[in-house]
Amino acid sequence: MDEVHVEIAAIQSVLTQASEKMEALNGLIISSGNATCPEPVLANDNIDTAELIRRAEKLLKWGRFKAETLDFGSGLFADSCWNMCLDTYICDLKGKKVTVSSIAHGSGIPMTTAMRYLNVMTEEGMLQKSPNPSDNRMIFLSISASCKAKISAILRQLG
Repeated sequence: MDEVHVEIAAIQSVLTQASEKMEALNGLIISSGNATCPEPVLANDNIDTAELIRRAEKLLKWGRFKAETLDFGSGLFADSCWNMCLDTYICDLKGKKVTVSSIAHGSGIPMTTAMRYLNVMTEEGMLQKSPNPSDNRMIFLSISASCKAKISAILRQLG
């Protein structure tokens, strides 16, 4: 369980650092008042949902390819939590309900490990679980508003 917390903490740290850097860049751009200075951060705020989905799907595909190609059973090249977050993020942007088991199966890691990771990410406030009103055995998963905002900010910085 400790390795799950370590991986979750690493992802949260990267998301927080990316957000802080973007805020700092925004502050520099706004305070500089230099009309000749390009404004990549501000310009990228206008990216539409379809482009965010495209970028997230590209990252997810790359992450899975990297893990399949370079991982020789050690798990060193798997970004399981990041990939599950991206997968949930994509479903959220597409307006699709996704189940916990679907995300866990799609992660490419053992089901028990994926479920443990999903539980920790839920405890950390990155993901949210909600029951299916028509089938109590099924739990839906969604990305939290704060995690969604942070992932969107990262995706806006990608070209």
